Amino acid sequence: MVKRSKNIMILVSMLALIIVMGGMLENNRTYAADYSVEVWNVSEITLTSTQAYSDPFNDVVVEASFYGPGGALITRPAFWDGGSTWKIRFAPTATGLWTMSTTASDPSDTGLHGISLTIQSNAYTGSHDIYERGFLKASDNGRYLVYADGTPFFYLGDTHWIMPHERFDTSNVPGVASQFKYTVDKRVQQGFTVYQSQPIWQPHGGGSHSGSDEEAVANLTDGFTAADLAGFHNLDRKFDYIAEQGLVHAAAQVSWVGDPANFPLVFTEDFMAKLGRYWVARYGAYPVIWTIGQEIDKNLYGAYDASTIEKWFAVGEGIADHDSYGHLIMPHMEGTSVTTAANSWWVDQPYHGGWATQMSIGMDGMSTARTFWEAPIAKPAVLYETGYENFWADAKGALGAGYKAFQYGIFGYGYGAAGVWNDIYSKPGEPADYGTEYELPLRYYWWYDGANLRTADQLAYFKQFYTSLEWWKLTPRFDSSTWSAFVTPEHSLLSTDGNETYVAYFFGSGTSTGTLKNMSTSATYTAKWYDPRNGQYTALDTFKAPSGTWTVPNRPTSDEWMLLVSSEPTASNEGATNQAAYKPITVSGSSAGFGSELAVDGLYDTSWIAGSGVVPQWLTVDLGGIKQLESIETGFNREDTWNYKLEGSLDQVSWTTLADHTAAGRTARDMSDSVTGDYRFVRITVTGFLAPSMVAISEFRILGYDESELLSRNKTTAVSSDNGTGCSGGKAVDGNDVTYWCAEDAAMPQWLSVDLGVPSRLEKIVMNFYGHTTWKYKLEGSLDSVTWTTLADRTVSGVTGQTASDEASGIYRYVRITITDSGHWAAIREFDVYGKPNAASGKLATASSISGIGYEEDKALDGLASTYWCASDGTKPQWLNVDLGSLHDLSEARIHFYSLDSWKYKLEGSTDGSSWSVLADHTASGVLGQMTADTLSGSYRYVRITITDSVNWAAIRELELYE
Repeated sequence: MVKRSKNIMILVSMLALIIVMGGMLENNRTYAADYSVEVWNVSEITLTSTQAYSDPFNDVVVEASFYGPGGALITRPAFWDGGSTWKIRFAPTATGLWTMSTTASDPSDTGLHGISLTIQSNAYTGSHDIYERGFLKASDNGRYLVYADGTPFFYLGDTHWIMPHERFDTSNVPGVASQFKYTVDKRVQQGFTVYQSQPIWQPHGGGSHSGSDEEAVANLTDGFTAADLAGFHNLDRKFDYIAEQGLVHAAAQVSWVGDPANFPLVFTEDFMAKLGRYWVARYGAYPVIWTIGQEIDKNLYGAYDASTIEKWFAVGEGIADHDSYGHLIMPHMEGTSVTTAANSWWVDQPYHGGWATQMSIGMDGMSTARTFWEAPIAKPAVLYETGYENFWADAKGALGAGYKAFQYGIFGYGYGAAGVWNDIYSKPGEPADYGTEYELPLRYYWWYDGANLRTADQLAYFKQFYTSLEWWKLTPRFDSSTWSAFVTPEHSLLSTDGNETYVAYFFGSGTSTGTLKNMSTSATYTAKWYDPRNGQYTALDTFKAPSGTWTVPNRPTSDEWMLLVSSEPTASNEGATNQAAYKPITVSGSSAGFGSELAVDGLYDTSWIAGSGVVPQWLTVDLGGIKQLESIETGFNREDTWNYKLEGSLDQVSWTTLADHTAAGRTARDMSDSVTGDYRFVRITVTGFLAPSMVAISEFRILGYDESELLSRNKTTAVSSDNGTGCSGGKAVDGNDVTYWCAEDAAMPQWLSVDLGVPSRLEKIVMNFYGHTTWKYKLEGSLDSVTWTTLADRTVSGVTGQTASDEASGIYRYVRITITDSGHWAAIREFDVYGKPNAASGKLATASSISGIGYEEDKALDGLASTYWCASDGTKPQWLNVDLGSLHDLSEARIHFYSLDSWKYKLEGSTDGSSWSVLADHTASGVLGQMTADTLSGSYRYVRITITDSVNWAAIRELELYE
């Protein structure tokens, strides 16, 4: 009995343990949420009504409350989606578990009322900023748009006023599966961040619109019924695709803005408020900006009066009352000739969040822009609409509008292209199928051609320029005499970040500029031109402004240019750049008004057109120096099958084939060919095409790098003799191969020497002799014009031809050619010396100390061995710092100290003047000599030498830095 009782006790204990453990397992079980979605992305929740409603849109109101981490609460209205289906779209704003509960105006409907669900919000795993940083809002100072985390948002939009009509599942372009997706995808690739649309359901004329491929639309002029849902389903997939691509959707609401005026009995204030709520329910969980209706601020040019505008105010209220995300409401404005911030009808509405401005094509109304910047309450403004390209504006106007907007403090630009904004679907010659026939057929332009206008590509340079700066800190200076004195103030737009960074946009005719003012008298500034057409910087100067002013050099050309002047580090060119821009061109012939310069002007709506329709026709670009080529982009002015050949040359005599399509040809408008090699001249020869027309090239872009600079152009020469002023030594370096230097007679040898001005690392020397013969010569280099080093010796076998080239190496200031024999008198048309100059020459320097007048830091960079920088006394360490003005890929430093000594020193490099990297360190053992050389590597703007020990005072005659 005792044993049996003991066994029973053990069994009871085990059962109890199992029960307890089972309870513990039950209490620690993790239940899956009903829905799972990544943060800031849309989760769609479906509810099914248990009641039947004769008018579901009006008969029942459903709302869902979402409770999230940290006490977050987001309320979302549900929307009827046909039959007994209601849907809720929700985007969580934080990671973690969210719980939902619903209420319905009909509590008896258990399918809509009292529903509880859970949503798990996970971290975002994609790459779109809008989901990494959150929906948009106004910045704290009200001047620009920011993400939820406060990061500034760069607004670059594309305009689609007839979005419902754009084909989603087809297109009329072979190989393009979706008209709608094609344009969205292209703009994303080009760096756009915003899609601008209106719900103009019914096309405004422009065809019968009865085809089987037409998009479904809603028609709210008879109220909201089940028949309208197909149109909203059409919009759903478009809103969804736009969001999937990471774009913000700046969207108008309801319908064509004129419908409430035309159907006043249907579009009552109550109906409009409900439509506003419906819009929030259906699309408010996407990243959006609400723009209400086309040109609704003030009143669609008088279509609404003080009473009837209340219908549209009701839409705004319906949105604001039900949008827990607080998406900005920025009503689309009329043209600024009618409405500005000063007379807006919407500004006093409590939900008004910013200005969706519409400025004139020229945008030279400075006083108009000021009304937005100087409004009593600061609100973000964007240029929501201006002249559409190839409709009211040309490429120059469409590109320049973005720069003008930002210079006015209007931090956003909505670009519009003909054929895209108005959805011109039908191809040329086909029956009309237009989203709107407004100003057609006069301004007809096919949607596909509009989507491929090259200005949209160039807007990437616009974005690149401003995003390289803290653009949100820029303040427009308008015509303030405190900050500038421009020759043409109305065409010179200045903005600044205090007096650290100056940004100016020069447009209009001529090349004149003016003066920058109110500058720091102690800071060091770097100035650059920026070309809006190709995204390239051109260094101007590194300077100080002791008087607080700086005179801006003339524009490089009479086209539009951006000027960037800053005392802070700024961007420079990255990667291969267009070496052909604005360079000299020769061609086989030109038609009147379509000269060769139009092929390199950066504008795709201008073209060089050959003088006749016969082939071959050719175009040659002189790059002005030897360039390392990477690719060549040929933009013809039409799609065709083009037969052509690309060639490169150093001297325009010997040509190397880079690409040859003369046999098979290539069918396209824009061609790109990968090429390799170092050349100064590039030629395209077109040998055939199909269309009954002529050769025409819109842009000829040669992408590459500065392999070598032409160092000898217009430099000082010396000669053994000449045959008079018309044959002086300067004729050999004037860039004109018609002129030449010629010795006074046939006696040999004869020599010509060029002073490059500063010591330079030589790479190549190219001679264009007077004529074709065998030339015997010797090339030499020197630092002082006394001691010479042989670079190449052709005095024995010579070179037969008119041109010759020799590789050269070493650092020299003087280069000499001695002709020892030829079939002509000694004569040279062009003597071109290529290489890289001393990057430190003439740059700004600072030092730890100077010993007095005549021994300043700039004496170490003046190219003269007779002058030098010297410290104030013999104490150590002493340092000399050089600002190169921009980043340089350095390979060697040469230091010419004051005298022979054992010099202990350290070289350092920096990109910002604050963080330094050691490039060479001789502080331990030192270097015995007067001239030292160090191999360097890396890209730096600032270089510092610190002398830690020597018998002499710290003193440097010349500091040379080479790439």
